[in-house]
Amino acid sequence: MQAFLHAVASSCQYEMLSGQTASGQTDRAERYPARNDPAENVASQVSTRHVHRWWPKEQEAWGAMTVIHGFGDHGGRFAGMATSLASLGLAVTAVDLIGHGRSPGRRGVIDSYDQLLDEVDRALELSKRKWPKVPHFVFGQSMGGNLVINWMLRRPEATEGVYGAIAAAPLLKAKSMPREKYMRAGRWLADRLPNFRVPTPARVEWLCRDPRAQDAYRRDRLVHRTMSLRLATSLVDSGLWAMQRAADLGVPSLLIHGSEDRLTCPIATQEFANRAGGHVEFLLFQGCRHELHEEPPREYIFESIASWAKGRCIKNWVLPRNSKPLGEPQRISKQSA
Repeated sequence: MQAFLHAVASSCQYEMLSGQTASGQTDRAERYPARNDPAENVASQVSTRHVHRWWPKEQEAWGAMTVIHGFGDHGGRFAGMATSLASLGLAVTAVDLIGHGRSPGRRGVIDSYDQLLDEVDRALELSKRKWPKVPHFVFGQSMGGNLVINWMLRRPEATEGVYGAIAAAPLLKAKSMPREKYMRAGRWLADRLPNFRVPTPARVEWLCRDPRAQDAYRRDRLVHRTMSLRLATSLVDSGLWAMQRAADLGVPSLLIHGSEDRLTCPIATQEFANRAGGHVEFLLFQGCRHELHEEPPREYIFESIASWAKGRCIKNWVLPRNSKPLGEPQRISKQSA
C-alpha cells in the first residue's frame, strides 16, 4: 500500500501562513518583495476557510486568480507567485482547502471526492465576491490541478464567468502508476478502511531545485504528509476519468509542467492537452521539477501565466483602461515530454 500511495501522492509546497510566526519567513522575505496578504477566516454554511488575498498596488486589477493548492499544502505558500501576479495586475485569492493549513478538517481525509470539488466552488465564490467586476481565472497545482480539471469537466455550469484555467503539474497520472492489481487492491481497501492514513514518502528534492525552498518546506509546520486510502484512490481514479474526457473540456486552459517532474506525469498532461483541442495550450519547462512556482526561471513562468490570462481578457475586450502592458514572456518549451 505504501507504493500505491507513493504513486498517487502529489506534493506539498512550502511557506508558513502570512502573519504567523514561522521559521523560514525571513528567507522568503529576502527573495520576494513586501506584499499585502491579509489572511482571514471566512465563514461558510458548515465551517470556516482560511483565505489569503493579494492585489495590485499601482493599477486596477484587470483579472482575478483563484489558487487551488496541492495535497498537504496551504494557500499561504503561494505568496511568491501571488505577489508576482499582483505586480502584473492580477488579484489573487488562495484558500486553505478543508483539512489543510488553517482550515478545519482531519488532515488527509475526505468524505468524498465531490467534497473537494465543493471546495473549488467555494474558493471561486470568495474571489468573485471580493472582485465582482473583473474576469476570473482558476489556477490549480498538482492535486489542485486535478481538482480544477475535474471541476470544469463535471460542473461546467459552475464555470460561468471563468475566462480560463491554469493547471500546473496536474495529477492526471502519477509519474509511476501502480499496476492494475495494486489499483484493485487499493480500491478494495479504500472501501473498507476509507479513512486509514499512510505517510506519503515523496522526497523533498523532488519538489524543486532550490535548496532554500526545500529547507523552508521541511520547517513548515502547516503542511501534512499523510493521505487516506479514500483520497488516494479518488485522485487516481479522477485523473484517469478526466483523461478519457479531455475532449469535453470547454474552458480555455493553459497546462504547464516541468520535464523533470518525478511525481506527476508531464506526458499525460500533454496528452490531455492534445485530446482537448486547440483551446488548451501546453507548455513544458525544461529541467524543472514538480513545483513550478518555486523553480527557476520562476519569473518567466509567472509572466507566462499572466500573459496568457491577459490574452484571454484582450480577446474578450474586458481590460480596464489603466492596466499596464505585459511584455511577451519567454516560452520555455512546447515539445513533448
